[in-house]
Amino acid sequence: MANIFLENSTIFLLTQIVPLLYIFTATLYGLHFFKEVPLAGRFKQTSLIITIVTHVADLGLLTSLEGYRLSYSAYNLLSMVALTLTITYMFIELTTKSDKTGFFVISFAAVSELFTSFLAAQTTGYGPVFSGLGIGVHLISSIFGFSSIAIAGLYSGLYLVLFRQIRLNRFGLLFQRLPNLEALELLIMHAVGFGFFFLSITLVAGVIEQRSSVESINLLEPKLITLITIWLLYGISLFIRPLFGWDTKHMAVLLIALFVLITLLLFLMSLITPTFHRMSFSQ
Repeated sequence: MANIFLENSTIFLLTQIVPLLYIFTATLYGLHFFKEVPLAGRFKQTSLIITIVTHVADLGLLTSLEGYRLSYSAYNLLSMVALTLTITYMFIELTTKSDKTGFFVISFAAVSELFTSFLAAQTTGYGPVFSGLGIGVHLISSIFGFSSIAIAGLYSGLYLVLFRQIRLNRFGLLFQRLPNLEALELLIMHAVGFGFFFLSITLVAGVIEQRSSVESINLLEPKLITLITIWLLYGISLFIRPLFGWDTKHMAVLLIALFVLITLLLFLMSLITPTFHRMSFSQ
C-alpha cells in the first residue's frame, strides 16, 4: 500500500518538524528548571503553544486527506498520547501558574513523537480503520487513559526521587524546584483517578461497539486481556491505601511499574503489528 507520509511532502515535513519542536521545547524547560536561564524562561511557554498548534495542524492536515482516518495504529496512538499529555500539562501550567514539572512531562511527549516519526515511514494511510461513535469514544478514551497512566508514572518517579532526597537530608536542586510531597501525592491520585475513569470508558465503549458493529474485535486477544489487567490494577490502587494501609511510596512503585509496562507494550506492539486489534470485516 502507498505511504501517505512519503507521498505528501507537506505532511512529511510536518511529521519531522513536530518531534523537533517537542525536543526544543523540552530543552527550554530543562534549561529554565536546572539552570534558570532567563531567555529559556521567557520563551518556553511560547514554544509550548507553537508545538501544540503545529502538532494539531499536522494531524488536521493528515486527517483532512481523503482515504486517511485516525485508526488504532501505533503511529496514531503514540502521537495522540504525546499531544494529550502536552495539552493537559499546558492547562495545568496556565491554571496553577506552576511550570516545575514541565521538563519531565514534555520530555516524555518528545520521546513519543520521536517514535511516531520513525513509525510514519512504515505507515500506510489507507489500511482498515474502525468507524462509528462507539469505537471513536473507545479510541479517544484509551488515549486519555494512557496519558493519565504516563502522568501518574512520571509524578510517581518524581515523588520517589524527592522522598529519597528528604530522607537523606539532601536539599538540593530538585527539592528546591519540585512541588512538595503533598502536592505530588495529590497530583498522583488525580492522575490515577482519571486513568481508571478513561480506561473504564475504553472497555465499555469497546464492548458495546463490538456487539453492534460488523468490525469485530476478538475479546480474547492478549492485548485486550492486558488492558483489562491494567484497568483492574488501577482500580485496586485507588483503594490500596484505605484497605491495605499502603503509603504513597509503595503506591508510586506500583504506578511506575504500570507505566513501564504500558510503555514497553506500546513499543513492542509498534514493532510487531501496525494495529492494536485484529479486525474482521463483513463483505
